[in-house]
Amino acid sequence: MLPFQTGIDDIAVVIPAYNAGETLGQVLSKIFEIIPGCQVIVVDDGSTDNTCDLATRHGTKLIRHHQNRGKGAALKTGFQAAISRPEIQAVITMDADGQHAPEHVSEFVRVFRETPVDLIIGCRQLRWPQMPIPRIASNKITSALVSWRLGMKIPDSQSGYRLHSRRLLQSIELRTNGYETESELLFKAARLGMIISFIPISTIYAGERSHIHGWRDTWRFVKLWLTSVLRLWATQVVFLMLQVMG
Repeated sequence: MLPFQTGIDDIAVVIPAYNAGETLGQVLSKIFEIIPGCQVIVVDDGSTDNTCDLATRHGTKLIRHHQNRGKGAALKTGFQAAISRPEIQAVITMDADGQHAPEHVSEFVRVFRETPVDLIIGCRQLRWPQMPIPRIASNKITSALVSWRLGMKIPDSQSGYRLHSRRLLQSIELRTNGYETESELLFKAARLGMIISFIPISTIYAGERSHIHGWRDTWRFVKLWLTSVLRLWATQVVFLMLQVMG
């Protein structure tokens, strides 16, 4: 496999990792094979295995949460560390479980270079057998709710393989700490009129253990969605009242 040649000195890769010792080493080896010299930040979210050692051994910038705080908290820590470097203009997020193929980094970078875009979401094939049926159902439901709320088609709202512009990350304040943080980021990007794009990515599932807690994380997403909808309706009501009063 040939290394990715396009310069990415202004792009960082953030990987939130929790007890990812079985997969993180392979993920990092592949990243550095395809993208030599890539700036990788691993946020170890309170792991109790060898995740920290693997990140250090591969020469990444390692940030540790001494207690497990959630994927969203790890992402926020990674975002803050990345954009604290003035040269970083975009941050790509990847999962530590091997479900995100580093080969797609070149396409994220190409779209970012060629178009005025703030958020690029990697979209998987939401069909069996490429993806387990429970994950398909969960993704289709949440993607439909997000699409309805934003008034635009969001093919894969649960994908964590994304590119975020510096402008986007500096413009929003994220308040959640779990798996719903990626949806919160999407809602706030749309609310600010940020440009959102999509690219196809591989669908990779090999029986990896998921850290998603079904009902708990689904309920957190629903609360986030309801809050967003209620805020939208409240804004519309105030706008109509001002028109009537004016």
